[in-house]
Amino acid sequence: MAVDPAATRTWAEQNRAAWDLGRLVEMHEGKPVQVGYTLTLYARVPTEIPPSPQRREAVIDTWDRLREIADSLVAQEPAGTEILVGPYDAEERFRRENGFTPEVSLEARIIHAKDYFEPVDDEARERLRPLEERLRELGLRPGHW
Repeated sequence: MAVDPAATRTWAEQNRAAWDLGRLVEMHEGKPVQVGYTLTLYARVPTEIPPSPQRREAVIDTWDRLREIADSLVAQEPAGTEILVGPYDAEERFRRENGFTPEVSLEARIIHAKDYFEPVDDEARERLRPLEERLRELGLRPGHW
């Protein structure tokens, strides 16, 4: 899905959109194996709207926007990988690194396209650099604002 970079940059700044990339570790044959990465997108909950059905709609709209951004990354996934966007979850989250400001988050898994339990290597991490650059281009900040 195509997203308008200029409009998304404006939206990302207004909503303090950020992203985090973490290790995805699973147990395989009794040992922990890093099988990929987790990509989490965050955006501020519109706290200027008091708790109400209108705020709930705004939260859902925020999550939908994060989904559009994630879907645009899927179209650019690195060769040999698959990006699996998690299910709808527009609950408010609170992170220490963002001063416990209410946020909405979306999580995706970045895994091997063929063998789920094949351990990732340094090259796999390097192949994610274009996704990180794309997120920066769209105005999302690494970590938090």
